[in-house]
Amino acid sequence: MNKILAIGLAGAASFFIACQNNKPCKYKPAPIFEAGLPHITQYNFEKEGPQSLESLLLDNGVLLEIEQTICESSKQEYRFVVKGDFSTFPDSLWLKEASRQLVFLSSFSPKQAPLKAWADVLEERRSDMRLGEDREVQPGVSVRIDKVVGPDQSTLILVFSQQ
Repeated sequence: MNKILAIGLAGAASFFIACQNNKPCKYKPAPIFEAGLPHITQYNFEKEGPQSLESLLLDNGVLLEIEQTICESSKQEYRFVVKGDFSTFPDSLWLKEASRQLVFLSSFSPKQAPLKAWADVLEERRSDMRLGEDREVQPGVSVRIDKVVGPDQSTLILVFSQQ
């Protein structure tokens, strides 16, 4: 599991180097989680300017990485990395799993409770959604659910964007 977190931290370093932005922004990303919450066995938060990367290793073996970019517009990308080959699972399972994961995360503490409302929005719109496609779920707010599958690990990607 430490190997997975190390990979996440290496990704964070390359993320910050590749995404240098000199434009001043009014807002800065803040951590969504913190060390010591239930279900979090390892935690890291790195921030540079309008971008951040938060990495959590959960007690169920899932590595969660949350990449945030906040300036004139904002984006939060949640990547749930799990061991195993899930290539045979239907797209409908991935769409359902996105809302399930948000419900789970919302239970960690009152600060994360609003994630349950987003799970409800996803569940309400699930029949209209397709993997890899942005879908406006509220005026100015879009969501995209996607997957990356491989023989050893698979990733559920959930992206919230606001213009």
